[in-house]
Amino acid sequence: MVDVAASSFLDTYDAAPQPQQKLGLLYQWIATKPLELFKELRAKRPILVTPGGPTILARFADVEEALTRNQQFTVKPYAPKMDPAVGPFMLARDGTVYNQRDKGIMRALIQQSDLANVRQTVAKIAAKLIAQGASPDGRLELVSQVTRPGPIALTGQYFGFPGPDLTAMLRWSYATQNDMFHNLIDDPKVHAANIAAGAEMRSYLEDFLPRRAKQVKADPKIDDVVARLLRLQTPPQIGFDQGRILSNVMGLLVGGIETTSSAIVQAIDQLLDRPDQMIAAKRAAVANDDATFDAIFWEALRFNPMAPFVVRLLVEPYTIAAGTPRQTSLPAGTVVFASVASAMHDATVVPDPETFKPGRPAYHYLHLGFGEHRCLGDQVSLQQAPELAKQIIKAGFTKRAAGAAGHLDFKGGPFPESLVLTK
Repeated sequence: MVDVAASSFLDTYDAAPQPQQKLGLLYQWIATKPLELFKELRAKRPILVTPGGPTILARFADVEEALTRNQQFTVKPYAPKMDPAVGPFMLARDGTVYNQRDKGIMRALIQQSDLANVRQTVAKIAAKLIAQGASPDGRLELVSQVTRPGPIALTGQYFGFPGPDLTAMLRWSYATQNDMFHNLIDDPKVHAANIAAGAEMRSYLEDFLPRRAKQVKADPKIDDVVARLLRLQTPPQIGFDQGRILSNVMGLLVGGIETTSSAIVQAIDQLLDRPDQMIAAKRAAVANDDATFDAIFWEALRFNPMAPFVVRLLVEPYTIAAGTPRQTSLPAGTVVFASVASAMHDATVVPDPETFKPGRPAYHYLHLGFGEHRCLGDQVSLQQAPELAKQIIKAGFTKRAAGAAGHLDFKGGPFPESLVLTK
């Protein structure tokens, strides 16, 4: 690893003689020192155009600009990885029927009135998993015991996609999320695992959905998102056929497991480094003061969000930040990394960004995205992620286990794989 202690990131980057070396340094720093890197970019080079690589946007205003210009900054880079696995999908389209029709239908089925029950369901799921997963000596491994199986359980109980078993659901969610959103180097093995997972999911659902439709028809009391979807009757002209139902059900798993697990583990990891905030979080958890706990949770996650950036492809020439000293003209074909992590630390919008301040305005947080492609299940995520974390802390798991086990370990992959806590 390059030591940048004696010089700035940009000095080291500029001194690298080859484009690939420059990109290698950037990817290394994004993985290991993202907040430090982005702080320097915001101050010195907020729009970083790399040779033969992505353009990085570090300022809040520029990130928001890119994420609201969907006809220019498109999500096309996701399509080659999504379509072969789950079929044409709204997350890889801009301004199409998939966005208007599919998102409209799915949002109508995930109702605001469900949220209180969703939170209660999550609390019960978490309490059960914690009781089962805690070892006799008072240790709890968060990822394998709570933060992955918890969202999968909710996918079955609320969304109505239970899957054949936990192992298959874990494999499908990991493989699809890894390729679709993290495979920046287009590793063919990662892509192949995604395609295989999509084929397995499709095979399962092609058998499951007709059987579930019969159950739903026979019992009007069955009420989950899939049941609502199967009861939905649309005329042929709408085009929301069995294939669209299949793809959208698959999407419920793709977007809901690894991101939720990452958010919970990374937020708790930040609280472990802030004893006063952990004490406040536990006090709120024990009192079931969700408003206070959630404010602490989302602020903690701001210091290590699930993803450092989202990817967009510019399809026509565009001048970003026009009229400002940093305005930059970008050609069509530019790949853009819009850094939501950096934006949430931009002092021009977020006051005192290096200070832990629960209760910031909701618009300061970009954890669930921004604009047209904000997370489809954002309202469920706003309940599920903090409630799972709350139950862990409420159960008294507020200290790191001794040694390496007590520190967040990604094990060389894109997602948290292990963090052991004790009481």
